[in-house]
Amino acid sequence: MHTSFIHQYLTRRRAFMWQKSARELQEALSAPFQSADIEWRVSATNTAKTSGLAVPYVTNRAIQNRLDSTVGIDGWHNDFVPWKGEKAQLCGISIYLPELKDWLTKWDGADDSDIESVKGGLSDSMKRAAVEWGIGRYLYGMTQKWVSIEQRGKGYVICNNERPALDIVHDQWVQSLQQKKDHPGEQDRQGHYDRGQSANPCGDPHRQDGQQAPQIQGQPFQGQISSTGIPAGCYMVTGAVLKPTMSGNSRTSVQVRDSAGQLFQAYTRGADARLAPGLMLTNVQLSTQHNNGVTFYILESYQIMDLGGAQAA
Repeated sequence: MHTSFIHQYLTRRRAFMWQKSARELQEALSAPFQSADIEWRVSATNTAKTSGLAVPYVTNRAIQNRLDSTVGIDGWHNDFVPWKGEKAQLCGISIYLPELKDWLTKWDGADDSDIESVKGGLSDSMKRAAVEWGIGRYLYGMTQKWVSIEQRGKGYVICNNERPALDIVHDQWVQSLQQKKDHPGEQDRQGHYDRGQSANPCGDPHRQDGQQAPQIQGQPFQGQISSTGIPAGCYMVTGAVLKPTMSGNSRTSVQVRDSAGQLFQAYTRGADARLAPGLMLTNVQLSTQHNNGVTFYILESYQIMDLGGAQAA
């Protein structure tokens, strides 16, 4: 069924649809989920391939239920479009906004996965599009946890006995967010690093605040911990987003915090799926590019600090 026909049909039904203000919609969509609605994946492993960094995602079923309960079964729909030579998928989630008397669509995409490639790409692209609406966005910035892993096929999965501990990590994060909401301005005592603290989240990798630019070359870890909790010479990843380029390829936009507490953005030269919030990087090598007076940082190489040492990349 053609997208424009769907819009016309559903728009005619707007008199029977939900009525919420933009603020009410935002609060309803962005509300935290139960831990049972969260799935966990391995984003990085240690050298011995015995431990992995667990990263949380909201399940697609939970996303669909959230949309149904918030705007009604006829208040939203999604569209999928092949991307990057049909090796990836774009998903657009449309919601009818009564205040605008029109549909608003937000898009994001994902590469096809190694297992059930197209199905995996469709699923992951919808999860990313949902984040554009605020669904599951609270998971960004959550402290990541190293867990036991086992090999399955070409990849690695989290051992089943780790699930209770991961549920606790999620629930503690939700509690800390609620405490921040109930007591604004109170310092976060959990040691989390939130993407929202950046003046330029997920944007171009340059400083816009006039502050001193970060060091261009990281130093090996010397065992000294700064007041930020980040070892001297190291960087903590606080955000990583896959970005399409004009040539049709992809690269990763990564946001990092240095030991002095300063945030800045950098790009990788290609897609780097290993970068994820919570990773600690050492031996970082950055180069710079200049365009119209703006400095862009390129992440040339790094090592991931983990329980067993460091991984080169």
